[in-house]
Amino acid sequence: MDVMAEAMQWGSGVPIAGTPFRVVVPAAATGGHAVCITVDMPSGVHVDAHEHADEDQLNIVISGRVGTRVGDREAILEAGGVQLMPRGVPHELWNAGDDVARVIEIYTPPGMEERFAIGGQRAIADGLVHAQRDHYHSA
Repeated sequence: MDVMAEAMQWGSGVPIAGTPFRVVVPAAATGGHAVCITVDMPSGVHVDAHEHADEDQLNIVISGRVGTRVGDREAILEAGGVQLMPRGVPHELWNAGDDVARVIEIYTPPGMEERFAIGGQRAIADGLVHAQRDHYHSA
């Protein structure tokens, strides 16, 4: 594979319309093994419990406070905190602070970015700035 490694700064990458996500390392750059996205998670956001059948999710908190629940284990992550959300295990996450939380999400294999894009398009069609949970999960 002939992929040029590119340094990325926060806020760069390709925005996923209708969502707070940006793709910073596309699946093609990893030979289809993973995708890396970033998100500015607003205060008060709570992603309800769900599970992925096919993808493992790795969250890395850059700034802010993020609450997580994986199975029956709950944690609060701050800058530098890392949480694995394995496929097939119910999980949820939320902004546990008063400020925007910056989070890197890595999915392996890729595919969630496509679901986010579909959800974002549904949100835009509904006249919303960002997709809500039902936009993503009915994708």
